[in-house]
Amino acid sequence: MKNKIKILAVAVICGVALLSFAGSRQLAQTANPPVETAGQKFKNIKVLNDMPADQMGKVMNMMSASLGVDCKMCHASNDKDFEKDGNEHKDIAREMIKMTFQINKNFFEGKTEVSCNTCHNGKERPVSTPNLNPTEHATRPKQPDVKPTIDQILAKYESALGGKEKLAMIKNRTVNALRLEPDGKTIEPETVTQSGKNFRVETKYGNYVAAGIFAGKGVKKTAGGSAIELKPDEAEQIKREAQLFANADLKAVYAKLDYRFMDKLDGREVYLVLGTLADNSRERLFFDVATGLLVRRIATTPTVLGAFQYQVDYSDHKDFGGVKLPVSTRFAVPAISWTRKILDVKTNVP
Repeated sequence: MKNKIKILAVAVICGVALLSFAGSRQLAQTANPPVETAGQKFKNIKVLNDMPADQMGKVMNMMSASLGVDCKMCHASNDKDFEKDGNEHKDIAREMIKMTFQINKNFFEGKTEVSCNTCHNGKERPVSTPNLNPTEHATRPKQPDVKPTIDQILAKYESALGGKEKLAMIKNRTVNALRLEPDGKTIEPETVTQSGKNFRVETKYGNYVAAGIFAGKGVKKTAGGSAIELKPDEAEQIKREAQLFANADLKAVYAKLDYRFMDKLDGREVYLVLGTLADNSRERLFFDVATGLLVRRIATTPTVLGAFQYQVDYSDHKDFGGVKLPVSTRFAVPAISWTRKILDVKTNVP
């Protein structure tokens, strides 16, 4: 159950700086603790020993999604006793990882250009023969004669949401929604509350309650009444959801916004905008050319096997209290996805 609500994260690789002072024999505390490796934290690691331990979940999810399989494909048991050997597919996977590292080292200067998905593309076995009935590849639409400016894109987005005055009138809102799991049958009640910069998402799994909270600056997550340790990118995604929820002031969120080009998404023309954050990481934002609404956001986190992608799709926008919200919001990471469906919204409740 916890696997459903927890998005596996990536470690921040940092050096240890030792500061010395003249006349003193004492060393100052290190600026950052050393990174724990997978070889140090987990048992029976034979290939990914030097990988930051916090990348393990992400890498396993990426391998699962790249081959279209689950944990039982490689692991001898399905009781979370993952260190056990006895499944030949685990040995094969180890050799494939070695091969992938070697290809990137020898041909791409160590950059993660090749990953499991490069060959498998969602299939258990790579397809070595070309498809003789290929589907037509989508081509980019004709680019506008005059490129839109970021100010024009954001102004249209603000207008599409309801306009500056109506946005300013909303002091708080409570959203009752449902969380739909990929099977289409499993549903959990979800409540989103927003007041100023404070934001909370609460999901109920029976008597088990999980909550992601952004309180203006700080981020935390709880499950079953206990705090969950958040990795940097986990906290960042909770923060970003709060910052972008019915908010047109994206210049206050991103340090820099750059228009790239016009593309197509699900048959509709969209503007692709790169949003650069204060730490120089980037996110891709897709705005519907016709409506002006934000319809997709993509963030990535680097791992030893390539970028771990976090994608949010916004659709079916409807008016709630004078401001448009996406009735359907789909969240997806490799091998995991879920959808929030809004039922009703109460605004400006004392």
